[in-house]
Amino acid sequence: MKRKIFFQAALILTICGTLLFGATLSLSSAETKAPYKLGVNLDITGYSAWTGEPASKGIQIFAEQINAKGGIDGHPLELVVYDNETNAEKSANNVKKLIQRDKVLAIFGTVLTATSNAAKPFAQDSRVVMYTYSASFEPDYPDSFSFSTMVSTPDLVERIYDYFKEKGIKRVAGLFATDSTGQIWLEESNKAAKKYGIEIASESFNVKDMDVTAQLAKLKAANPQALIVGVSGGPNAVVAKNFNQMGFTIPYITGTGNLSETFLKLMEGNEPETLLIPGPYYAVWKELPDSFPQKKLMKEFTEAFQKRFKREPDMYAAEAYDSARIMAEVLKQVKPVDQSDSVKIRDGIEKIKDFPAVYGRVFSLGKTDHRGVHKGACLMIRVKDGKFVMGK
Repeated sequence: MKRKIFFQAALILTICGTLLFGATLSLSSAETKAPYKLGVNLDITGYSAWTGEPASKGIQIFAEQINAKGGIDGHPLELVVYDNETNAEKSANNVKKLIQRDKVLAIFGTVLTATSNAAKPFAQDSRVVMYTYSASFEPDYPDSFSFSTMVSTPDLVERIYDYFKEKGIKRVAGLFATDSTGQIWLEESNKAAKKYGIEIASESFNVKDMDVTAQLAKLKAANPQALIVGVSGGPNAVVAKNFNQMGFTIPYITGTGNLSETFLKLMEGNEPETLLIPGPYYAVWKELPDSFPQKKLMKEFTEAFQKRFKREPDMYAAEAYDSARIMAEVLKQVKPVDQSDSVKIRDGIEKIKDFPAVYGRVFSLGKTDHRGVHKGACLMIRVKDGKFVMGK
Protein backbone atom coordinates (compact mmCIF):
# COMPACT_ATOMS: atom_id res chain seq x y z
CA MET A 1 0.00 0.00 0.00
CA LYS A 2 2.77 2.43 0.94
CA ARG A 3 4.69 1.56 -2.21
CA LYS A 4 1.66 2.33 -4.32
CA ILE A 5 1.06 5.69 -2.66
CA PHE A 6 4.71 6.59 -3.12
CA PHE A 7 4.42 5.76 -6.84
CA GLN A 8 1.40 8.06 -7.18
CA ALA A 9 3.17 10.85 -5.35
CA ALA A 10 6.16 10.47 -7.64
CA LEU A 11 3.87 10.71 -10.65
CA ILE A 12 2.34 13.92 -9.31
CA LEU A 13 5.71 15.50 -8.63
CA THR A 14 7.09 14.55 -12.02
CA ILE A 15 4.19 15.95 -14.00
CA CYS A 16 3.71 19.04 -11.87
CA GLY A 17 7.42 19.70 -11.84
CA THR A 18 7.55 19.62 -15.63
CA LEU A 19 4.65 22.02 -16.01
CA LEU A 20 5.81 24.45 -13.38
CA PHE A 21 9.35 24.45 -14.75
CA GLY A 22 7.96 25.78 -18.03
CA ALA A 23 6.14 28.50 -16.11
CA THR A 24 9.29 29.47 -14.23
CA LEU A 25 11.16 30.00 -17.49
CA SER A 26 8.46 32.24 -18.92
CA LEU A 27 8.06 34.25 -15.71
CA SER A 28 11.73 34.69 -14.86
CA SER A 29 11.54 38.49 -15.03
CA ALA A 30 8.46 38.77 -12.82
CA GLU A 31 7.11 37.35 -9.59
CA THR A 32 5.18 34.12 -10.17
CA LYS A 33 1.71 34.10 -8.64
CA ALA A 34 0.24 31.14 -6.79
CA PRO A 35 -0.56 28.27 -9.17
CA TYR A 36 -4.06 27.25 -10.15
CA LYS A 37 -4.12 23.64 -9.00
CA LEU A 38 -6.26 21.27 -11.10
CA GLY A 39 -6.86 17.57 -10.51
CA VAL A 40 -6.69 14.79 -13.09
CA ASN A 41 -8.41 11.45 -12.39
CA LEU A 42 -8.08 9.28 -15.47
CA ASP A 43 -8.04 5.64 -16.61
CA ILE A 44 -4.31 5.81 -17.49
CA THR A 45 -3.75 2.09 -16.97
CA GLY A 46 -6.12 -0.89 -16.87
CA TYR A 47 -8.45 -2.06 -19.64
CA SER A 48 -9.51 1.49 -20.57
CA ALA A 49 -5.96 2.86 -20.73
CA TRP A 50 -6.34 3.42 -24.48
CA THR A 51 -8.86 6.18 -23.63
CA GLY A 52 -7.45 7.68 -20.44
CA GLU A 53 -3.77 7.82 -21.38
CA PRO A 54 -4.24 10.04 -24.47
CA ALA A 55 -6.71 12.21 -22.53
CA SER A 56 -4.02 12.84 -19.90
CA LYS A 57 -1.65 13.93 -22.65
CA GLY A 58 -4.25 16.34 -24.04
CA ILE A 59 -4.53 18.08 -20.67
CA GLN A 60 -0.78 18.04 -20.14
CA ILE A 61 0.09 19.70 -23.42
CA PHE A 62 -2.42 22.49 -22.89
CA ALA A 63 -1.04 23.22 -19.42
CA GLU A 64 2.47 23.32 -20.86
CA GLN A 65 1.35 25.73 -23.58
CA ILE A 66 -0.35 28.03 -21.06
CA ASN A 67 2.61 28.01 -18.69
CA ALA A 68 5.07 28.74 -21.51
CA LYS A 69 3.06 31.91 -22.16
CA GLY A 70 3.22 33.03 -18.53
CA GLY A 71 0.22 31.20 -17.10
CA ILE A 72 -3.26 32.64 -16.63
CA ASP A 73 -2.74 36.26 -15.58
CA GLY A 74 0.56 35.12 -14.07
CA HIS A 75 -0.85 32.02 -12.36
CA PRO A 76 0.80 28.83 -13.67
CA LEU A 77 -1.34 25.74 -14.05
CA GLU A 78 -0.39 22.89 -11.74
CA LEU A 79 -1.77 19.42 -12.51
CA VAL A 80 -2.15 16.81 -9.78
CA VAL A 81 -2.51 13.53 -11.66
CA TYR A 82 -3.88 10.24 -10.34
CA ASP A 83 -4.33 7.01 -12.29
CA ASN A 84 -7.56 5.23 -11.30
CA GLU A 85 -6.37 2.07 -13.11
CA THR A 86 -9.85 1.74 -14.70
CA ASN A 87 -11.22 0.85 -11.28
CA ALA A 88 -14.41 2.49 -9.99
CA GLU A 89 -13.43 2.35 -6.32
CA LYS A 90 -10.01 3.88 -7.00
CA SER A 91 -11.67 6.57 -9.11
CA ALA A 92 -13.85 7.55 -6.15
CA ASN A 93 -10.87 7.53 -3.77
CA ASN A 94 -8.80 9.65 -6.16
CA VAL A 95 -11.48 12.33 -6.20
CA LYS A 96 -11.58 12.38 -2.40
CA LYS A 97 -7.81 12.88 -2.26
CA LEU A 98 -7.84 15.56 -4.92
CA ILE A 99 -10.52 17.53 -3.08
CA GLN A 100 -9.63 16.95 0.56
CA ARG A 101 -5.85 16.66 0.50
CA ASP A 102 -4.72 18.41 -2.68
CA LYS A 103 -7.36 21.18 -2.56
CA VAL A 104 -7.76 21.35 -6.33
CA LEU A 105 -10.04 23.94 -7.93
CA ALA A 106 -11.60 21.44 -10.36
CA ILE A 107 -11.12 17.91 -11.67
CA PHE A 108 -10.65 16.48 -15.19
CA GLY A 109 -11.87 12.90 -15.74
CA THR A 110 -12.86 10.30 -16.34
CA VAL A 111 -13.46 8.79 -19.79
CA LEU A 112 -15.20 5.58 -18.75
CA THR A 113 -18.84 5.81 -17.66
CA ALA A 114 -18.34 3.51 -14.65
CA THR A 115 -15.36 5.41 -13.25
CA SER A 116 -17.12 8.73 -13.90
CA ASN A 117 -20.24 7.59 -12.07
CA ALA A 118 -18.13 6.39 -9.14
CA ALA A 119 -16.35 9.75 -8.87
CA LYS A 120 -19.46 11.91 -9.22
CA PRO A 121 -21.06 11.63 -5.74
CA PHE A 122 -18.10 12.98 -3.74
CA ALA A 123 -17.33 15.74 -6.28
CA GLN A 124 -20.99 16.75 -6.30
CA ASP A 125 -21.33 16.68 -2.50
CA SER A 126 -18.16 18.79 -2.29
CA ARG A 127 -19.50 21.12 -4.99
CA VAL A 128 -16.31 20.82 -7.06
CA VAL A 129 -16.46 20.81 -10.87
CA MET A 130 -15.73 17.45 -12.54
CA TYR A 131 -15.20 17.52 -16.33
CA THR A 132 -15.70 14.08 -17.93
CA TYR A 133 -15.24 12.66 -21.43
CA SER A 134 -18.03 10.06 -21.45
CA ALA A 135 -20.99 9.91 -23.83
CA SER A 136 -23.09 7.78 -21.49
CA PHE A 137 -22.36 9.72 -18.29
CA GLU A 138 -25.22 12.10 -17.42
CA PRO A 139 -23.98 15.58 -16.39
CA ASP A 140 -27.37 17.31 -16.44
CA TYR A 141 -29.20 17.12 -13.10
CA PRO A 142 -30.30 19.70 -10.49
CA ASP A 143 -27.44 21.88 -9.17
CA SER A 144 -24.95 19.79 -11.14
CA PHE A 145 -21.19 20.30 -10.88
CA SER A 146 -20.54 17.70 -13.61
CA PHE A 147 -19.72 18.42 -17.26
CA SER A 148 -18.83 16.39 -20.36
CA THR A 149 -17.19 17.33 -23.63
CA MET A 150 -18.59 14.39 -25.62
CA VAL A 151 -21.84 14.25 -27.57
CA SER A 152 -24.33 12.18 -25.54
CA THR A 153 -25.18 8.57 -26.33
CA PRO A 154 -28.80 9.49 -27.22
CA ASP A 155 -27.52 12.03 -29.77
CA LEU A 156 -24.97 9.59 -31.16
CA VAL A 157 -27.62 6.90 -31.55
CA GLU A 158 -29.92 9.36 -33.31
CA ARG A 159 -27.09 10.20 -35.69
CA ILE A 160 -26.99 6.50 -36.59
CA TYR A 161 -30.73 6.48 -37.19
CA ASP A 162 -30.41 9.60 -39.34
CA TYR A 163 -28.03 7.51 -41.46
CA PHE A 164 -30.60 4.70 -41.63
CA LYS A 165 -33.23 7.16 -42.78
CA GLU A 166 -30.89 8.62 -45.43
CA LYS A 167 -30.14 5.12 -46.76
CA GLY A 168 -33.72 3.89 -46.68
CA ILE A 169 -32.97 1.25 -44.04
CA LYS A 170 -36.17 -0.03 -42.37
CA ARG A 171 -35.00 -3.11 -40.43
CA VAL A 172 -31.98 -3.27 -38.12
CA ALA A 173 -30.46 -5.69 -35.64
CA GLY A 174 -28.78 -4.83 -32.37
CA LEU A 175 -26.21 -6.83 -30.40
CA PHE A 176 -25.62 -5.17 -27.04
CA ALA A 177 -23.19 -5.96 -24.24
CA THR A 178 -24.64 -6.60 -20.79
CA ASP A 179 -22.33 -3.99 -19.22
CA SER A 180 -23.54 -0.46 -18.40
CA THR A 181 -22.43 0.99 -21.74
CA GLY A 182 -24.13 -1.75 -23.75
CA GLN A 183 -27.38 -1.46 -21.83
CA ILE A 184 -27.51 2.30 -22.35
CA TRP A 185 -27.01 1.69 -26.08
CA LEU A 186 -29.82 -0.88 -26.01
CA GLU A 187 -32.19 1.53 -24.29
CA GLU A 188 -31.39 4.44 -26.58
CA SER A 189 -31.53 2.28 -29.73
CA ASN A 190 -35.01 1.08 -28.83
CA LYS A 191 -36.14 4.67 -28.22
CA ALA A 192 -34.68 5.84 -31.54
CA ALA A 193 -36.21 2.90 -33.43
CA LYS A 194 -39.64 3.86 -32.14
CA LYS A 195 -39.09 7.55 -32.95
CA TYR A 196 -37.84 6.87 -36.50
CA GLY A 197 -40.32 4.08 -37.26
CA ILE A 198 -37.63 1.44 -37.78
CA GLU A 199 -37.92 -2.22 -36.79
CA ILE A 200 -35.21 -3.52 -34.46
CA ALA A 201 -34.41 -7.06 -33.30
CA SER A 202 -32.05 -7.26 -30.31
CA GLU A 203 -29.79 -9.77 -28.60
CA SER A 204 -27.31 -9.41 -25.73
CA PHE A 205 -23.87 -10.83 -24.91
CA ASN A 206 -21.28 -10.73 -22.17
CA VAL A 207 -18.08 -8.79 -22.85
CA LYS A 208 -16.11 -11.93 -21.91
CA ASP A 209 -17.89 -14.13 -24.49
CA MET A 210 -15.51 -15.62 -27.03
CA ASP A 211 -18.26 -16.52 -29.52
CA VAL A 212 -21.57 -14.82 -30.38
CA THR A 213 -22.68 -16.91 -33.35
CA ALA A 214 -25.84 -18.04 -31.55
CA GLN A 215 -26.97 -14.44 -31.06
CA LEU A 216 -26.02 -13.47 -34.61
CA ALA A 217 -27.92 -16.45 -36.03
CA LYS A 218 -31.11 -15.26 -34.32
CA LEU A 219 -30.56 -11.74 -35.61
CA LYS A 220 -29.86 -12.94 -39.14
CA ALA A 221 -33.25 -14.66 -39.19
CA ALA A 222 -34.87 -11.21 -38.86
CA ASN A 223 -33.30 -10.23 -42.21
CA PRO A 224 -31.77 -6.95 -40.97
CA GLN A 225 -30.31 -4.28 -43.26
CA ALA A 226 -27.73 -3.13 -40.68
CA LEU A 227 -26.25 -4.24 -37.35
CA ILE A 228 -25.62 -2.00 -34.32
CA VAL A 229 -23.02 -3.38 -31.90
CA GLY A 230 -23.26 -1.71 -28.52
CA VAL A 231 -19.84 -2.25 -26.94
CA SER A 232 -16.41 -0.62 -26.74
CA GLY A 233 -13.00 -2.19 -27.23
CA GLY A 234 -11.97 -5.84 -27.42
CA PRO A 235 -15.38 -7.54 -27.70
CA ASN A 236 -15.82 -5.95 -31.13
CA ALA A 237 -13.10 -8.25 -32.49
CA VAL A 238 -15.12 -11.30 -31.41
CA VAL A 239 -18.37 -9.95 -32.86
CA ALA A 240 -16.73 -8.86 -36.13
CA LYS A 241 -15.01 -12.21 -36.58
CA ASN A 242 -18.28 -14.12 -36.18
CA PHE A 243 -20.10 -11.52 -38.28
CA ASN A 244 -17.77 -12.17 -41.21
CA GLN A 245 -17.73 -15.94 -40.71
CA MET A 246 -21.52 -15.99 -41.00
CA GLY A 247 -21.46 -14.15 -44.31
CA PHE A 248 -23.02 -10.88 -43.23
CA THR A 249 -22.51 -8.06 -45.76
CA ILE A 250 -24.73 -5.42 -44.13
CA PRO A 251 -23.25 -2.30 -42.45
CA TYR A 252 -21.68 -2.96 -39.04
CA ILE A 253 -22.08 0.08 -36.78
CA THR A 254 -20.49 0.44 -33.35
CA GLY A 255 -20.02 3.10 -30.67
CA THR A 256 -17.98 6.29 -30.64
CA GLY A 257 -15.78 4.93 -27.86
CA ASN A 258 -14.04 2.86 -30.53
CA LEU A 259 -12.53 5.81 -32.39
CA SER A 260 -8.88 5.08 -31.66
CA GLU A 261 -5.77 3.58 -33.20
CA THR A 262 -6.13 0.72 -30.73
CA PHE A 263 -9.50 -0.17 -32.25
CA LEU A 264 -8.06 -0.12 -35.77
CA LYS A 265 -5.36 -2.58 -34.74
CA LEU A 266 -7.96 -4.69 -32.95
CA MET A 267 -10.05 -5.03 -36.11
CA GLU A 268 -7.16 -5.96 -38.40
CA GLY A 269 -8.14 -9.09 -40.29
CA ASN A 270 -11.74 -8.89 -39.06
CA GLU A 271 -12.81 -5.57 -40.56
CA PRO A 272 -16.38 -5.79 -41.94
CA GLU A 273 -16.93 -4.53 -45.47
CA THR A 274 -18.83 -1.49 -44.18
CA LEU A 275 -17.73 -0.54 -40.65
CA LEU A 276 -19.23 2.73 -39.40
CA ILE A 277 -18.91 4.78 -36.21
CA PRO A 278 -20.68 8.04 -35.28
CA GLY A 279 -18.04 10.49 -34.12
CA PRO A 280 -16.61 14.00 -34.02
CA TYR A 281 -15.37 15.92 -37.01
CA TYR A 282 -11.90 15.91 -35.48
CA ALA A 283 -11.53 12.19 -36.29
CA VAL A 284 -11.47 13.06 -40.01
CA TRP A 285 -10.19 16.63 -39.84
CA LYS A 286 -7.75 16.25 -42.73
CA GLU A 287 -10.68 15.55 -45.09
CA LEU A 288 -12.54 18.69 -44.07
CA PRO A 289 -12.48 21.65 -46.46
CA ASP A 290 -10.23 24.54 -45.49
CA SER A 291 -13.39 26.61 -45.06
CA PHE A 292 -14.49 24.44 -42.10
CA PRO A 293 -14.39 26.94 -39.18
CA GLN A 294 -12.43 24.77 -36.73
CA LYS A 295 -9.97 23.16 -39.16
CA LYS A 296 -7.15 25.58 -38.36
CA LEU A 297 -7.58 24.92 -34.64
CA MET A 298 -7.58 21.16 -35.25
CA LYS A 299 -4.40 21.40 -37.33
CA GLU A 300 -2.58 23.48 -34.70
CA PHE A 301 -3.51 21.06 -31.93
CA THR A 302 -2.50 18.00 -33.96
CA GLU A 303 0.89 19.44 -34.94
CA ALA A 304 1.65 20.54 -31.36
CA PHE A 305 0.70 17.13 -29.99
CA GLN A 306 2.80 15.32 -32.61
CA LYS A 307 5.80 17.50 -31.85
CA ARG A 308 5.50 16.97 -28.11
CA PHE A 309 4.65 13.25 -27.98
CA LYS A 310 5.87 11.93 -31.36
CA ARG A 311 2.51 10.40 -32.22
CA GLU A 312 -0.94 11.24 -33.56
CA PRO A 313 -3.53 12.48 -31.06
CA ASP A 314 -6.96 10.87 -31.01
CA MET A 315 -10.49 11.91 -30.07
CA TYR A 316 -9.81 11.50 -26.35
CA ALA A 317 -6.78 13.78 -26.45
CA ALA A 318 -8.83 16.37 -28.35
CA GLU A 319 -11.74 16.17 -25.88
CA ALA A 320 -9.46 16.61 -22.89
CA TYR A 321 -7.63 19.48 -24.59
CA ASP A 322 -10.97 21.21 -25.18
CA SER A 323 -11.99 20.81 -21.53
CA ALA A 324 -8.69 22.38 -20.43
CA ARG A 325 -9.22 25.26 -22.88
CA ILE A 326 -12.68 25.91 -21.47
CA MET A 327 -11.38 25.70 -17.90
CA ALA A 328 -8.59 28.18 -18.63
CA GLU A 329 -11.07 30.62 -20.16
CA VAL A 330 -13.23 30.44 -17.04
CA LEU A 331 -10.30 30.72 -14.62
CA LYS A 332 -9.25 33.87 -16.43
CA GLN A 333 -12.70 35.37 -15.91
CA VAL A 334 -13.39 34.10 -12.38
CA LYS A 335 -9.91 34.61 -10.87
CA PRO A 336 -10.46 32.02 -8.11
CA VAL A 337 -8.64 32.24 -4.79
CA ASP A 338 -9.26 28.71 -3.56
CA GLN A 339 -11.69 25.78 -3.68
CA SER A 340 -14.44 27.89 -2.14
CA ASP A 341 -14.75 29.59 -5.54
CA SER A 342 -15.83 26.36 -7.25
CA VAL A 343 -19.41 27.61 -7.57
CA LYS A 344 -18.09 30.57 -9.57
CA ILE A 345 -16.16 28.15 -11.79
CA ARG A 346 -19.31 26.06 -12.39
CA ASP A 347 -21.36 29.16 -13.16
CA GLY A 348 -18.60 30.45 -15.45
CA ILE A 349 -18.59 27.26 -17.51
CA GLU A 350 -22.36 27.52 -17.88
CA LYS A 351 -21.86 30.93 -19.52
CA ILE A 352 -19.54 29.64 -22.25
CA LYS A 353 -21.12 30.24 -25.67
CA ASP A 354 -19.96 29.57 -29.24
CA PHE A 355 -16.55 28.37 -28.03
CA PRO A 356 -14.64 26.82 -30.99
CA ALA A 357 -13.92 23.14 -30.37
CA VAL A 358 -11.02 21.00 -31.55
CA TYR A 359 -13.61 18.23 -31.19
CA GLY A 360 -15.61 19.89 -33.97
CA ARG A 361 -18.17 22.73 -34.12
CA VAL A 362 -18.65 24.83 -30.95
CA PHE A 363 -19.47 24.49 -27.26
CA SER A 364 -22.47 26.47 -26.00
CA LEU A 365 -23.26 25.51 -22.43
CA GLY A 366 -25.98 26.51 -20.00
CA LYS A 367 -27.54 25.74 -16.62
CA THR A 368 -29.44 22.80 -18.10
CA ASP A 369 -26.86 21.87 -20.73
CA HIS A 370 -23.55 20.72 -19.28
CA ARG A 371 -22.30 19.26 -22.56
CA GLY A 372 -22.79 22.20 -24.86
CA VAL A 373 -22.24 20.00 -27.90
CA HIS A 374 -24.84 17.86 -29.65
CA LYS A 375 -25.72 15.73 -32.67
CA GLY A 376 -24.63 18.40 -35.15
CA ALA A 377 -21.05 18.05 -33.90
CA CYS A 378 -20.72 14.49 -35.19
CA LEU A 379 -20.97 12.59 -38.47
CA MET A 380 -20.74 9.00 -39.65
CA ILE A 381 -17.13 7.83 -39.92
CA ARG A 382 -16.03 4.74 -41.84
CA VAL A 383 -13.13 2.41 -41.18
CA LYS A 384 -11.52 1.67 -44.52
CA ASP A 385 -8.15 0.01 -45.10
CA GLY A 386 -7.21 0.52 -41.48
CA LYS A 387 -8.02 4.24 -41.42
CA PHE A 388 -10.86 6.49 -40.32
CA VAL A 389 -12.47 8.30 -43.25
CA MET A 390 -15.72 10.14 -43.83
CA GLY A 391 -18.67 7.82 -44.24
CA LYS A 392 -20.26 8.52 -47.61
